[in-house]
Amino acid sequence: MDKHHDQRPPPLRDAFTGNGAARPPDPREDLLQPWLRLSTRLSALIGDSGFCALYGRTARLVGPQFDWLPDGQSCKSIQHLLSTLREHFAAADAELADQANAVLLNTFTKLLSTLIGEALTIRLLASAGPGEDEHKNAQEHM
Repeated sequence: MDKHHDQRPPPLRDAFTGNGAARPPDPREDLLQPWLRLSTRLSALIGDSGFCALYGRTARLVGPQFDWLPDGQSCKSIQHLLSTLREHFAAADAELADQANAVLLNTFTKLLSTLIGEALTIRLLASAGPGEDEHKNAQEHM
């Protein structure tokens, strides 16, 4: 039996930021870190356009809840997308930006899992996340 059979992908935000990690004075500063790690890993597999398309679908799904987020339709590159996302997070209230980022990351993870399967998503998130100790810590709190 596959040891990952009953595991669900961890919430992406938790898997990448770890629990108990020190936060900078402005919590919006670390919101893009999971996106940077994930885009690095995924762009090698699906390219910039694939990553942008997956983000675009994610943004359309969460758009009604957070209509101030970029929709991803004008995404020319991952760098452009992340720059735009950074600007939108900086302009928003810190708590609202954190909530929106959590919803975006979790929706993105669910879509990715639907496309490539849960086992591969779990392995991908583990390899794209923070150090091994932080990833274990995040899974213990699930």
